[in-house]
Amino acid sequence: MGKEFIIKRYSEDDKDRWNNFNERCVQQHFFFNRNYMDYHKERFSDFSLIIEDKNKNILALFPANLSDNKIYSHQGLTFGGLLYLPRTFVQKVIDILSSIEAFYTTFYIEKIIYKAIPHIYKVEQAEEDLYALFKNGWKLVRRDFSSLIVSTKEWIPDRSRLKNNKIAIKNNIELKESTDLLSFWNLLSNNLQARHGVNPTHTFEEMQLLSEYFSNNIKLIGAFSNNKMLAGAVIFLTDHVMKIQYSVNSDKGRKIKALDALFTELIKMNQTDFLDFGHSCESNGSYLNEGLARFKYNFNAEGLVFDTYEKSL
Repeated sequence: MGKEFIIKRYSEDDKDRWNNFNERCVQQHFFFNRNYMDYHKERFSDFSLIIEDKNKNILALFPANLSDNKIYSHQGLTFGGLLYLPRTFVQKVIDILSSIEAFYTTFYIEKIIYKAIPHIYKVEQAEEDLYALFKNGWKLVRRDFSSLIVSTKEWIPDRSRLKNNKIAIKNNIELKESTDLLSFWNLLSNNLQARHGVNPTHTFEEMQLLSEYFSNNIKLIGAFSNNKMLAGAVIFLTDHVMKIQYSVNSDKGRKIKALDALFTELIKMNQTDFLDFGHSCESNGSYLNEGLARFKYNFNAEGLVFDTYEKSL
C-alpha cells in the first residue's frame, strides 16, 4: 500500500516546493508557509513530512513537530493535519495517512496527535482526512468550542451589544487600522498577567516579525480616544476567514464599551466568508468559559468546533 508513495522528512532545501504546494492545496493557509512555521523553530523540533509519487510530484504535506517521542500536527499552530490538492480521492488520503503512520513507526514514535482543520478554513468542503482518521482507528480526544459570524447571513446582534456600541459612539471612539503594535502588546500582556497570570502565546518580537512577513494577512485594528488606544484586536486574514487572534480592552475601554464597538466594526468591515471569534475553552477543551462564549453569542455568533485526534502506534 505504501510502496506507491515516497515519504521524506522536510528540510530547508524543500522550502520553495513546500510553500508552492501549500498555495495550491485544499487547506492552504499562511500558517503552513515555512516563514510562519519556522519563526519558532527553536521551540519545536520539526518532523514535517513530504509525500511524493514515484515521479517525485508532491501529493501531500504533513506539518509536524516531535516532542517526548510523540508527533504533533502541530503544537505551534492552531491546527495542522494533512495538506492535499483539491479532488484528491478519499482512498488515496486513507493510503497516505496509513503510510505516514508506518513511516513514523520506523522511528519508534509512540503516538501521533492530529489537530484537524475546521471546514471554514478550507477552499472547498474537503473532509477526506476526517474519514481517513476514522477508518484508521484514530480517537477524538479533544474538542474546543469557538464562535463565528457567517457573512452571508443577515447580522442581527443582541440588543445589549447595540446599546454598548451606542455608548462607544457617544464617547467618540475612533476605530482604525494601526501600526502601533507595541502599545497593543503592552496592553494585552498587562491584561493577561493581571487577569490570568499568563503571557500571550507569541512574544512581541515574534508578532512583529510575522506581521512584517505577512503584512496582507496580519492586521492590528484599534479603538482610540484622543489618539490613545483603549482596545484593540490583532486579526489573521485569509481569503475565507477573518480570525480574531488577540483582543484586549483597557479599564477605560471597558467603561465606554470600546471592544463592543471594535467587534461591531470588524463584523461590518469583514469581506471574507466568516469571522472566527476564537476559542472559549480552557483545560484542553473540557471547560467552557460560559461568560466569554455568551459575549460572542450576543454578537449573533454561531458555534464552531476544533477537533483533535490521536493514535498510538
